[in-house]
Amino acid sequence: MAEMFVRAGWRARASSWTEYEVENEWVCIELVEPSPDERLFSGVVDPSRVDELGAVLAGLGLRYSIELWSDDGTSLLRELSG
Repeated sequence: MAEMFVRAGWRARASSWTEYEVENEWVCIELVEPSPDERLFSGVVDPSRVDELGAVLAGLGLRYSIELWSDDGTSLLRELSG
């Protein structure tokens, strides 16, 4: 899956034997595939570009759910899915 992001112009690097970090100037996310049918992303995104991240994931044909939390991690600010 990291190759899909690279073809879309992102940078990717292995962060473990089975996980990858994919990033560009405004987002850095860890990609984990616990099984062929399940994908998990976690990381940091510029809050003003959350919709853009959703568009990128949708453009890659990925189903997603994004939760944007406050800096202190106590408040869920926004949720998106697609």
